[in-house]
Amino acid sequence: MNGELLQRVTEVKDLGIHFTSDLQFRKHVVNICKKAYRNLGFMLRQANDFTNISALRALYEALVKSHLEYNAAIWSPSEIKYKKMIERIHNKYIRFMYMKMYKIYPGYPLLYPTLFCLGMVGYYRLEVRREVALATYLLRVLRGDIKNSGLLTEIGFCVPDEYVGRRRRPRLLVVPRARTNLLQRAPLTRALRTLNTVAEHIDIFNCTLSEFTRATYCVVSKD
Repeated sequence: MNGELLQRVTEVKDLGIHFTSDLQFRKHVVNICKKAYRNLGFMLRQANDFTNISALRALYEALVKSHLEYNAAIWSPSEIKYKKMIERIHNKYIRFMYMKMYKIYPGYPLLYPTLFCLGMVGYYRLEVRREVALATYLLRVLRGDIKNSGLLTEIGFCVPDEYVGRRRRPRLLVVPRARTNLLQRAPLTRALRTLNTVAEHIDIFNCTLSEFTRATYCVVSKD
């Protein structure tokens, strides 16, 4: 060892994600937003004269959105500040695409709502996409498509007593009682709530993944 001491660190980067000792991914969100915004600016400058919509979508998916969604199930923010930080980049691209598709910028002479522009261009909010991806991952773990024994031990099914004769259908999965905001906004807690809501509309164990995805988008988009 030559008298060398191990250095204590409070931050480490693993597979492109910045982990801190408090398990808050604020720094990671800031870093990916800087990189995505820089790439978006490069894309908009270079593709300003492009007329091929498919090419513009491909550039955005590869250069920008890939950074904003990479392993998002791990670092998905719960604080409004960081959600808006990510959505601001996405919305700038959406308004650029709206101008390309409909020959009018959605900020002049009328300021079109962001949700309207998203629907006209054919995108969802990135927050919605993260919640759908999170719920889909948990469903695949429950089905056995993905092996994650540690996560399975945290999931419980609701088996209420004297269910026969009740009109109201019980919840499918046990959602932990959140005594703190941290637990209430935890990825597993959010995914369990989403699955319970989707399970009220379709059989999540007998439907296809595409059917589940469509139903989940409908549920999450209403929140």
